[in-house]
This record gives sequence, C-alpha cells and structure tokens, in this order.
Amino acid sequence: MMNIKKKECMKININLFSFILSLFSIPIFFIAISSANFKSIFIKIIGPHPLNIVLGITLIAFFLGIIGLKDVREWKAMARSVFTIIFTLCFSGVLIVIIFVGFLLS
Repeated sequence: MMNIKKKECMKININLFSFILSLFSIPIFFIAISSANFKSIFIKIIGPHPLNIVLGITLIAFFLGIIGLKDVREWKAMARSVFTIIFTLCFSGVLIVIIFVGFLLS
C-alpha cells in the first residue's frame, strides 16, 4: 500500500516539476538576453551560449511534461501537463528560430 502512494506522489511531482521548470525558463530567457556583458562573461565562464542552455532546460521540461502526462488522474494535473507541453513546444520553437537566425547573422 505504501509503495503505491509513493509512486503516485512521484508521478505528481514529475508533473509539477515540469510545470515549474517550464515557468522557470521564462526569467532565465530574459536574463540571457538582457545584456551583452552578461552574455560575454557567461560564455567565458561556462562555454555555451545562454540561449542554448535555456533551450536545453525547455526541452527537459517538455519531456518531463510528457512523462508526467502518463498517469494523470485529475483535471488540474492534466491541464498543467498539457499547458507545459504546449508552452515548452512553442517556446522551444521560438528559441530554435532565435538561435538559428543568430547563427546565420554571426
């Protein structure tokens, strides 16, 4: 009995974690595009462009949203998971276009 509740809690946490991660990617995006000085320091310290990291976080949230959708039982969790999937898919598309156009212009 205890094992079932633990699995149920874990699935809810994956769904909730993907939702929070998708919302967390928005401020990270604005921080990444806020300043050229930040971008140059970040690239020197970490290596990849900050938008690539935001894209990676968004894709992780997308896949966690799909995994969290697997065993959803209530409508709130379903709505949260569907929002996460749609938002991260659209946001990933925008980031891919920005990164691709930026790569072509550099």
